[in-house]
Amino acid sequence: MNKFSFLAILILFTGILFSQTPSVLIEAESFQNKGGWVVDQQFIPSMGSPYLLAHGMGEPVENASTIVDFPESGRYHFWVRTKDWVPDRRETPDTFKVIFNKKKFSKIFGVNEGWQWVSAGRVKVGDSNQLKVELQDLTGFEGRCDVIYFSKDKNDLPPFELEEMTAWRKKELGIPPPKNAGDFDLVVVGGGLAGCGAAVAATRQGVKVALINDRPVLGGNASKEIRVHTEELEFLPSCRS
Repeated sequence: MNKFSFLAILILFTGILFSQTPSVLIEAESFQNKGGWVVDQQFIPSMGSPYLLAHGMGEPVENASTIVDFPESGRYHFWVRTKDWVPDRRETPDTFKVIFNKKKFSKIFGVNEGWQWVSAGRVKVGDSNQLKVELQDLTGFEGRCDVIYFSKDKNDLPPFELEEMTAWRKKELGIPPPKNAGDFDLVVVGGGLAGCGAAVAATRQGVKVALINDRPVLGGNASKEIRVHTEELEFLPSCRS
């Protein structure tokens, strides 16, 4: 084997090894127990995803928690995607910490301007290949957590650009590309109250309807995720027709 063949094999082996670097992506809105945190969707157009928001009106909310399964044990570097929603203030009100297996990580999150990947450090995953992750709100003033990304490669920095990051997220989460569902008479985009009502009404008239929603539950702001419940309004006599 000449040196050029050996170099080619070495490069190929290195590429394969790099592509198989153990990593885990956890979307905050997918936490099993959201505690007092709520799902906020207002930044989807600019960041490609909803996130968890600690809306406690000045009182720290209950921890959000989930169990994360890792491909193998060992030490993982991790990044948290978050932002400071009032960066011009002297004191940052929207801070939080991350807890791993009931041990608080020392770094405070939510102090960076704009949505950014914050490199935090390393965490050890034991032989069970599982880790309990919690988000601890420190202030009750709108802490925001989008994603936590774990990787054994300290240089495996997640992408920043929206289009590239969206494709990367889908790959990490194992989300397949959309399939052709066929032809429809009416396509309703959005599974909020208005979208659900339109889809049901059209279906009752014999129309073939496709209802498209970007969340796993229907209801929009009134869903169990957002929890902005609808109320019947009582009009004043002067407002009645």
